[in-house]
Amino acid sequence: MTIGFSATIGLGMARWIGALPDLPLWKVLLPAWLSHLGLLCCHVLSARALAAFIADANENRSRPDSTDPLDRTEYLPLLQRALKFGLKTALLSGCAFVFELLVYLRLVQGDDGGGISLGAALVPIWILVGYGVLDGIVCKSQHFVRVLCWLLLLASMVLAVLKADRGYGEAFSWRVVVSPIVAMLTVSSATLIYIVYGHQVGYFRLTEAQLTASILYSMATTVGLLLIAAVAAGEAARLGGGLIVLGPLVMALVGFGAWGVTRDEFRWLLLRGGQAPIQPMRLTLTRRGWTAVETAGVNVLPMLGEVRCEPLPEGEGGGCCPCYPVEEPDEEALRVPGSQTEGVVSALLAPVPVRRARPPGGGVAGRLRLG
Repeated sequence: MTIGFSATIGLGMARWIGALPDLPLWKVLLPAWLSHLGLLCCHVLSARALAAFIADANENRSRPDSTDPLDRTEYLPLLQRALKFGLKTALLSGCAFVFELLVYLRLVQGDDGGGISLGAALVPIWILVGYGVLDGIVCKSQHFVRVLCWLLLLASMVLAVLKADRGYGEAFSWRVVVSPIVAMLTVSSATLIYIVYGHQVGYFRLTEAQLTASILYSMATTVGLLLIAAVAAGEAARLGGGLIVLGPLVMALVGFGAWGVTRDEFRWLLLRGGQAPIQPMRLTLTRRGWTAVETAGVNVLPMLGEVRCEPLPEGEGGGCCPCYPVEEPDEEALRVPGSQTEGVVSALLAPVPVRRARPPGGGVAGRLRLG
């Protein structure tokens, strides 16, 4: 997928700047179409391998003389995760393929003669972006930053359609159209910096593949920002062959980062069988007594998968990392300054002195009475 899309972007850049002006459009899109075909073959082979694996696992579980502990593992979570991943990738690949076909028809037919409009060509992207916005706002299952990125992408698409299809070509320039994309890439870059620095201070526990992917994504967003800024400023002619290199480079960085994360996720699926990891809970003191609360957990981040996180120890949240959660001591969590409850926790947490009981008749008075 990465090689195919990178080749398509490179050929498209070469045709746009005039390096290959006579190159047909279908040859430009051919590597991407071959990538979609290869992904479809991978889906078919994966479905057959998964079916054979489940059948073999069920047969081994029915054998009473089996000594392999994996034969007693429930494979339903593995099946669910595999189907979820397969359906997501198939949906994204299908939408991208339809989008490429519509863009090809629009470019071949041209703007005149009743050709396909830009709004119609963006129908698959409308579906994906609309679902992301509704899922984040209505269902509230996404972080605010992720919803903001969806809204910025939607704003850029609306501006592009207004300029290309609705006769607002003179109302605003293409710089205004790409400005939400620049803002989205800036937010994404800042988020990646937050994640990488959080790994350095100890809040995020990234794996080696996730850390490498985060660095590659950061490089891709930086190169993308430079590329968009150069094109919007009209410096594309001066870059020349640089566009042919920078465009595929962005796709290659993203693709190789995602490939590393996917390979890491596949290894964890083989080790855990699709089971969710068990996170220990912390015992803390509240006004109602001792209770168990969640501290360490797992966050599902886009393009990174499941990322473990753990609050920083007390006293390490200030300075350069005030934005990361810190474990609050039980005493500070319960104390209310200036009220009657101040100092109650100190008394509760203070060690109770142990008094040794005297035997009956002990002491000088007892010995006198006994005498």
